[in-house]
Amino acid sequence: MAATLLRVATGELRIGRGQEVLSALLGSCVGVGMLWPEGGCCGLAHCLLPESPEPGTRMGARYVNHAVPSLLAMMGVRAQDRHQVQVILAGGARMLGRSGISSAIGQLNIDAAHKALAAHGLVLAHIEAGGRRGRTLSVDCARRSYEVRPISTEFDHART
Repeated sequence: MAATLLRVATGELRIGRGQEVLSALLGSCVGVGMLWPEGGCCGLAHCLLPESPEPGTRMGARYVNHAVPSLLAMMGVRAQDRHQVQVILAGGARMLGRSGISSAIGQLNIDAAHKALAAHGLVLAHIEAGGRRGRTLSVDCARRSYEVRPISTEFDHART
């Protein structure tokens, strides 16, 4: 049976099962991927900003601090099962050359992800974050695996 590719857009989170592959194209955004073999599902959040200015937790992935508990809830992961969840973090690149908050948003997203994961007792299995290059994060639900690929640029091709 062929895999079904599900693109995860900015600010979106998705849960996958069976032959589904979840994929997000990331620049300064971060992708938080979760694999839970015992629960038979995977999840991917494509987070735009680090923390919501509003208190409390809402379902969604626009903010990193909302995405982590939202993924856990949608996947049905209970507190006692969190040690079974494999977590992948990717993205958070510095895409703009200028200084200021907009150029540092990638690092702020990475920091917020570390904070949110720790707050929920989750440990990173893999991280590919930061730098100046975008990435694609894919989570393969059938194989219970993930892949992080750098996005090549015209400059990369010109050097080879």
